[in-house]
Amino acid sequence: MYTGFLLLLIASCRKEDDLDVRQPVGLGGDSTARGPIDNWLLDSLTKPYNISVKYRWDPWELNLANTLTPPDESKVIEAMAAVKRVWIDPYNAETGSELFIKRYSPKQFVLVGSVEYLPNGTVTLGQAEGGNTITFFDINQNFDQNNISSLRRMIHTSHHEFAHILHQNVMYPQEYKSISSNLALTGYTSTWFNVAEEDALDEGYITPYAMASPDEDFVEMISAMLMEGKTRFDEIVASTNATAQESLRQKEQIVVNYFREVWNIDFYSLQRRVQAALKALVPTPAINDAYGFGKPFTTATAFTGSQAFLPQSTSFQNLYNQSRNAVAALPYGIVLDSIAILNVAADAAVLRMYVSQNGNTFFADFLHDASNNNGVYAFSLVAANQNGELIADAVAPLLDYFADNQFAVSWFADPSVSIHPRARFTPQARPNSFFTARLRP
Repeated sequence: MYTGFLLLLIASCRKEDDLDVRQPVGLGGDSTARGPIDNWLLDSLTKPYNISVKYRWDPWELNLANTLTPPDESKVIEAMAAVKRVWIDPYNAETGSELFIKRYSPKQFVLVGSVEYLPNGTVTLGQAEGGNTITFFDINQNFDQNNISSLRRMIHTSHHEFAHILHQNVMYPQEYKSISSNLALTGYTSTWFNVAEEDALDEGYITPYAMASPDEDFVEMISAMLMEGKTRFDEIVASTNATAQESLRQKEQIVVNYFREVWNIDFYSLQRRVQAALKALVPTPAINDAYGFGKPFTTATAFTGSQAFLPQSTSFQNLYNQSRNAVAALPYGIVLDSIAILNVAADAAVLRMYVSQNGNTFFADFLHDASNNNGVYAFSLVAANQNGELIADAVAPLLDYFADNQFAVSWFADPSVSIHPRARFTPQARPNSFFTARLRP
């Protein structure tokens, strides 16, 4: 009986049917044929630079505690092509070969469709691990419904993380860390996410995240200077106080010297190459596609302060001064501060005049019928609000100027290199009486 039982047990153990258990993804359970995306990534990034791109979903690469979504495969090539054109190619061109990127670039990109929401209320748009892996979030470009903004963030992250790799190989000068303290500015803080952009700038940091640590400050300066370009960066610096400007200029000089002395790279030349690549990636839109009702910019504000920022023709300046003096002469103690055109409908615009009284600002609105014929605007006065009726006679020179002219609208400065998109309104019959206005959403 014992022998028979043992034989039966051995026979049972020899059953060769496989258990119905699937292997986890990434551990033997996935088998995917190579497709056009894989071939493009192989030829563009893996073969030349030994950079792999992981876009098929693998949760083990990510924080399992957070809700994330896979990338839309239709966006993969677009995103990685942009990164290559604006991060890798400028370095290749500036150094004269691919060796620099081959040696120092991270070796893996992981792509995630959504952003990662963190407990402190911030979102993660990109992160790096040990200079080897960079994770790009928001590949699906849904965070702000703007694919250009999403791509710019990815490229900014590439420059940011690559700068980390550079200073981890050769450290930047130690005096960089004491620039803020030497100028009695706010120091680094772990709660940088509670700082507004303008407040960080006023303390001499190019972004709030630059306040996280000296390392983050250094690489944020590099990535911001490359992504903004010199003209735009100079505008950003000029927009803050004198002490903050001194801080930013000292940091800029250390960055430039570091690239020249350590890596034999002309930073400003690299900056121009990055800007040229961005320009090719995101061409300047036609003004008619950017300004007007239902467009990204709906308001044009003109004031006669800085001629360098908003240059006005002598003719327009005289009309404005005449109206301003007439408003000041009214028995109400009011001052004309600026004017704006608000496109409130496809066929209507408000000419708004901002007047102040005892520190308070009031709107004097003049509703116009408006037409836009391929970028040529015409205005016809319809009605005024109560404040408008109060000053209508005083501002008659400006009202007549808008009623009597048709205006060709053009970019005053390239919006891709300026933090202040501006447009020039030129009367077709009187081109020397133009005015310049800042565009706002």
